[in-house]
Amino acid sequence: MSRARITAVVLALAVACAGCAGIEWRLPSLVWPDRTPPHASTPAVVRPTVPVALRGSLGRLAEPVLLVNRADEFARDGMPFAARDLYDRVIRDYPEHPVRAGALFGLGQLQADPAGPLRDYRVAYVTFGRVLAEHPRSHWEGDTRLWRGVLNELLARDDEAQRLRVQLQKLRRIEVDLDKSR
Repeated sequence: MSRARITAVVLALAVACAGCAGIEWRLPSLVWPDRTPPHASTPAVVRPTVPVALRGSLGRLAEPVLLVNRADEFARDGMPFAARDLYDRVIRDYPEHPVRAGALFGLGQLQADPAGPLRDYRVAYVTFGRVLAEHPRSHWEGDTRLWRGVLNELLARDDEAQRLRVQLQKLRRIEVDLDKSR
């Protein structure tokens, strides 16, 4: 194949891929350089590189997909800090890429994990809200709405429990004051 034809095919592929905002961005597993991820309890910045075969114009489109896939692997393997760093990198560095919705969704899941070190239900609720606001017709819309509904109920229960704890403390103080006056 001539160099001009290869360039035309790569350009056509890049244009076709750029228009596929409605599909889930997943590439088959690629061989990554030997990287031993940090221990889950130590926050670290993991910066995988794009394999040589994907560098160039197509690599620019594929890099965020690879980063999100790698972050998903880190999250599954119990390395939430490394996953968070990669999700944050995609969210920050690729504001217009469709895979950003998946990065926001993954970050929200890390924040909503009840056993995870990044657990913060209010922040997760806001993160899932960003998915809906910034990527309303993404592949993640349905799951995001479910997460927000569950988190909304959980936060409402937390608020009610806090209100009841405050009332209980007041009642205990009143009881102590009554005992003193007797």
